[in-house]
Amino acid sequence: MKTIACIFAALILSLSLGGCNTWSGVKQDARQAGQAAGKGVEKAGEKIQEVAK
Repeated sequence: MKTIACIFAALILSLSLGGCNTWSGVKQDARQAGQAAGKGVEKAGEKIQEVAK
């Protein structure tokens, strides 16, 4: 069972690193995802304020 878990973890790690090639790419991708989520929350808050008026 440990072998399967190790293989699965290695596969996930290799796929995630293969998408952006470097750790700086990982950081940049995470930053962009965080910014997109923040914009979504802001838009949702604006809509709630519009509805509440």
